[in-house]
Amino acid sequence: MKMKMLKKKLLCLAIAAVMTASNAGCGKGPSAADAMDDSQSQPAVKDSEEKDQQENTGSDQAWEPEELDTSERVDFIIYELGDAPADLDLVEEKINEILLEKVNATLEFQFSTWTDWQNKYNMQLTTGGVDLIYTANWAEYGKLASSGAFVSLDNLLDKVSPGVRELLGEDVLNQCRVGGELYTIPCNYMEYTCNGILYREDLRKKYDLPVPDSLENMEAYLAGIKEKEPDQPLLTEVAAQVLNFKYPWVTFAGLPYGLSINHDTPAQIDDYWFSDDFVDDMKLMKKWADMGFWSRSILGNDNESQDGAFENGLAVMYVSGYNPSKAMSVKETLAKSHPDWEAEFIAFGQTNGVIYPANMQTNGTAIAKDCKNPERAMKVVELLLTDPELNALVMYGVEGVHYELDEKGVYHNLSERFTYEGMNTWNFRNKEIMLSSESSVELNKLFGEYEEMGAKMKYPNTDIFGGFTGDTSEVVTEDGAVANVLQEYLGPLQAGMVDDVDAAIKQLRDKLTEAGVETCRENFKKQWLKYCEEYGYQ
Repeated sequence: MKMKMLKKKLLCLAIAAVMTASNAGCGKGPSAADAMDDSQSQPAVKDSEEKDQQENTGSDQAWEPEELDTSERVDFIIYELGDAPADLDLVEEKINEILLEKVNATLEFQFSTWTDWQNKYNMQLTTGGVDLIYTANWAEYGKLASSGAFVSLDNLLDKVSPGVRELLGEDVLNQCRVGGELYTIPCNYMEYTCNGILYREDLRKKYDLPVPDSLENMEAYLAGIKEKEPDQPLLTEVAAQVLNFKYPWVTFAGLPYGLSINHDTPAQIDDYWFSDDFVDDMKLMKKWADMGFWSRSILGNDNESQDGAFENGLAVMYVSGYNPSKAMSVKETLAKSHPDWEAEFIAFGQTNGVIYPANMQTNGTAIAKDCKNPERAMKVVELLLTDPELNALVMYGVEGVHYELDEKGVYHNLSERFTYEGMNTWNFRNKEIMLSSESSVELNKLFGEYEEMGAKMKYPNTDIFGGFTGDTSEVVTEDGAVANVLQEYLGPLQAGMVDDVDAAIKQLRDKLTEAGVETCRENFKKQWLKYCEEYGYQ
């Protein structure tokens, strides 16, 4: 799974992320949500009959599915992120044999590739070229749902797939609501996607260096390797995200507009960009840059040049966009390509005490607004999620060709042409029928440890920020201006590529003030505090 590349696109401004503003800072084009807003004055809403039925919807009410008219064949297109597997055609053919038999429908899988994925994703939604599409909170699900990109699903669930509502439960579905409406069907799997660092443990052991589980220890670790192996490149990324070791923030990406909120006091909003902490942190980044922890040309690195650097020995650490699942995948790769290397993952939460599973908006499936047959599309989603044969095909490929099961029922890959979750269909994960692999057994053990840590928090194992959707429609001008300032002035600070940190920070702050950052902040604060009040976060 190339989540690293995805996260870097969203986190190119690292700790000082500005959410919608940061997207502009990353060089993205107009979002699909913006285009939707231009093309329609308000989100798509249900008619009065559907609204009446929605008011009666709930976990205590059973619904019988209506019989679908499947007399006419329907061909759907589904859009997933990432690269297509080599054996896509073979697997797609097997899937469609079953779908034609069950609901007289076919499914064509299309993929964004990882290059310029966000713009391609936006294009699919603005041009009306797809029926079903992968959704995630980090891919602007909330903003897109608010702008009318997707079909509202509550009524469809009750009419077509009440079993899916029962499977997932109202608590999970409520995490995916935007403005009270449900626009995506989440996967049936709770995953800890807590970010952290992946580092070369074999080098740490070789030179008796500290475990890099804090800023101080990370500095000693990198400096030690540089001293012992001066020709070994250390980092290919700006390291600002490791400041999460220091702060128990409500989200590892930082809050919009340089605000900060601790996980145990969600209703208390502080200022990061204009604080002494920010000055100290930027001076640390300058110190690390001067120590040679990364190249002077680091700001020119693109995602493609960074991806694979660790695996190829061009870096001793990944510092952004890595979660336990991605780290486990890299460790498996290294076991084959460099069996003498050893890699370990440290979640920021293991140090700062904030660790929780991903909000259920993380991996979902939406029906695009232009889908001509949403009822049948809903049924296809249900089948891919719950039918054991179809789910196995979409997640693992063809048994006997791409994988086999041992006597314990554990998955073992047979072909690189389709690997575990080879179509990146994380939106169809279902814990009830999921196949275990050797790495997933280890991963689930790790998740158990994280769950114990997360249980000790004031809001146990809760992704507070993941369920929040901000609206910047009233501050569009200021939001864009702030994004432009960050692109020009924040990046060099975080990379330590300024001569005078204090002067550079003053310039950044002055420019932010001129751009209207306080107006943006007040808009965010009003919405955030309302959200906290609604969900009881104090």
